[in-house]
Amino acid sequence: MALTNAIVAPRYGAALFELTAADGTTQEVQTELHALDQVFNENPGLMDALIGPELKLNVKQDIVGELTTGALPVVARLVQMAFNYGRIAALPAIVADFDERISADAGQITGTATTAVPLSAAQTERLAAAVAHRLGVAHAELNNVVDANVIGGVRVQAANYVIDGTVQHRIDQIRATLLTH
Repeated sequence: MALTNAIVAPRYGAALFELTAADGTTQEVQTELHALDQVFNENPGLMDALIGPELKLNVKQDIVGELTTGALPVVARLVQMAFNYGRIAALPAIVADFDERISADAGQITGTATTAVPLSAAQTERLAAAVAHRLGVAHAELNNVVDANVIGGVRVQAANYVIDGTVQHRIDQIRATLLTH
């Protein structure tokens, strides 16, 4: 089974968070990772160059060396390890996972509330408070996405949890039950 970025990123993110939380460098590492992420965002061909076959390995290694010059040792080791193991393309997902872990540690989560119609600010606040309570965190921030296919209800995705109370989900469950009996 091939490991995807969705599988790899939480592993790297968890290890990085545990390491930086233990030595108190979480914020500094996060700042450097965001700067590195910005370099990739501003230079979209850079990631393609590092994962593509066009450049020789030694040239790619030189690029990785330039990217990590002056970086904290843990950031340099993370980037080098991701490159060595063919996981450099997972770097944005690793940074996102690391950010989520920092937020969760601070009692905050972010997520998406998918509804058939837009939620008002008051509805979003009440839903966020309910999600925070259910997940045991101090604060939840939800972005509302409108999708008419849900028919009604709400589907919340936050902190690796999915709470699906949509009409479409209920219809799918009934359909599955009818097909199995």
